[in-house]
Amino acid sequence: MTKIYLIRHAEAEGNLYRIAHGQEEGLITDYRGPRQMQALARRFRDIPVDAVYASDLIRTQTTAQAVYVPKGLPLHTDPNLREVNMGVWEGHTWQQLRMEDEERIVNFNRHLDRWQVPGGETAQQGLDRFIPALTKIALENDGKTVAVFSHGAALRMVLGTLEGRPLSELGSTPHGDNTAISLVEYDEDGFTV
Repeated sequence: MTKIYLIRHAEAEGNLYRIAHGQEEGLITDYRGPRQMQALARRFRDIPVDAVYASDLIRTQTTAQAVYVPKGLPLHTDPNLREVNMGVWEGHTWQQLRMEDEERIVNFNRHLDRWQVPGGETAQQGLDRFIPALTKIALENDGKTVAVFSHGAALRMVLGTLEGRPLSELGSTPHGDNTAISLVEYDEDGFTV
């Protein structure tokens, strides 16, 4: 059995300024971000971790330092662990999007099976790249403990899917705040949240 801790990145600029940053780069904020990373380091101090993975975006790589640096491990990056590509939404405030694109905002929050923006991924496309990457990580680290750093919307969709929810119900799954941690186990029967 492989244990995988799925961890959302620390507070980034897009979170602070309420911007849809999807796959755009964004830095960890100066105040809350480092405090959240310190809390993560304390949380994982006594948890054995054999490998650390992150999306290739700066906010996840920076957050992952809280685990891989104290443990003297390398960081493995994978673009398949990125946030959902939000297409033309990226860089716009959530308030602006609510005013200009209300139907898509409702779908993003409640009906992910209907959500699509020009130039972006569908929820299914995001899952189709993320879950195989997570499976590969689990298989490559059989019997080990792994930390995987990723993003809010992607993790919400992945966790709901691993719990057995259909795409049409993923909008009802809760979201995790910055540095939220979920434990997933993988064995011959697949994933268990």
